[in-house]
Amino acid sequence: MTFLRRLKLYGFGFLLGLVIVYGMFGTRSCTSVNEMKMQELVFQEIELSEKAKCKLTCVENEWIEKNYGKKVTRTDTIDELYKQLLKVQLRHFKVNYDVSSPRKEPCGEYFVEPQTEFAEQYKFKMIMLDCDSVTKINDIHITASLNCNCQ
Repeated sequence: MTFLRRLKLYGFGFLLGLVIVYGMFGTRSCTSVNEMKMQELVFQEIELSEKAKCKLTCVENEWIEKNYGKKVTRTDTIDELYKQLLKVQLRHFKVNYDVSSPRKEPCGEYFVEPQTEFAEQYKFKMIMLDCDSVTKINDIHITASLNCNCQ
């Protein structure tokens, strides 16, 4: 067997191996602990306290007014819409484990803030409580100067 034939067989086997590995693993990527926790918190049902609903409405209304020039009044449908919008927005947030208490009983406490590249866009932070299959948000900390009358 000549060197050229051995090289061709090696190359064929190598390419076949690459195709098999790509078929098995596809385009999977590595996820960090932070990303996995955020996915878990987002996929669970989210419960907002009245104070959190009020502040979320204030933040979202400010964004809508800035971009569309309209103000939206608060109803149950709007609250549900904002809750779903919050789930989408949480893709751009991260858990700050330095100030979080994940082993706190009965619910782990996670301090969630915007990722650095989205900090200008999202002007709020929050503490999310991870209780079994429910994510509870008791309060939202607004970092911008907004006129919210939430108690």
